Amino acid sequence: MNNQVFQQVLNALAERRRQNEKEEARRRDEAVARCPEIGEIMEARRNAVMASVYSAFSAPAEENLAGKVEEWNGRIRQLLCRNGFAADYLDPVFTCPLCGDTGYTGSGKKELCSCARGLYASLMDKESSFEDEQTFERFDLSRFPDDKPVDRKGRTQRGQMAVFRDYCRSFADALPHPAKKTLLFYGGSGLGKTYLLRCIHARAQERDIPALCITANQLIRTARKSVFSREQEDMDALYETDLLLIDDLGTEPMIEGVTVEELFNILNERQNAGLCTVISTNLTLENLQVRYNERFISRLLNRQTCQSLHFDGIDIRQL
Repeated sequence: MNNQVFQQVLNALAERRRQNEKEEARRRDEAVARCPEIGEIMEARRNAVMASVYSAFSAPAEENLAGKVEEWNGRIRQLLCRNGFAADYLDPVFTCPLCGDTGYTGSGKKELCSCARGLYASLMDKESSFEDEQTFERFDLSRFPDDKPVDRKGRTQRGQMAVFRDYCRSFADALPHPAKKTLLFYGGSGLGKTYLLRCIHARAQERDIPALCITANQLIRTARKSVFSREQEDMDALYETDLLLIDDLGTEPMIEGVTVEELFNILNERQNAGLCTVISTNLTLENLQVRYNERFISRLLNRQTCQSLHFDGIDIRQL
């Protein structure tokens, strides 16, 4: 795992805790100002608990302290409701209730919480070169020719892109549980594959779905570094993020024992875990089968789990 990025995650979690503690204090001051009796009960509760802690090693603990605390808590909830607050208004405030904003879950052996993994993937994503202004709202169908059919269904390039845009938007809106969790875009360059990939990425970010965009070249560089440093943590975000988007498959270097094996491992593990993956490539299906092994292709082109979109037409960058 990238230590610098992970430190940013820890800093972000610490800032969350500070902000939530400030919100707790604000709510407490507001409730006490409206009902001073709430403050008196909270003070009595605090003094009783602290006295019990201080005397734990010198005297028997006060009997039925837990019962008294619960009685005080019940009275506070009654007073809150009577004064126009929600009964849980003074409960601890957490952005992530799973880990209490610590970043870790579980008793005994601690594991990274999903919120921390999401933050890590998001921060790693910001280090990529992808632009963030490519969205479904900015998708301009008028840039695509509408003069002649380009596929076997008789659709013009514009008509085809309208269908693909709508499908990708539905896919993004259904995250993290679309009908098919792997998407493959294939076809020539300049046909809108990368743009739609980034539209999905942008929509996922809008919906706070942990997502990571990376080129195939960047992925293999990361994998190669992981193999030679024996630090698998560098690959964790690629395996665990809810949505992984890999652009330009086929442009990555073919490193023996790394490229094909790592691509298969990532896709296989993600499909087994029910995670979503979007891949774009300029290669034809025939070229994909020549470049990669049968195991990877069988995973990539499995019709039960993967939806393939074949982009036809002319490079709109030449228009």
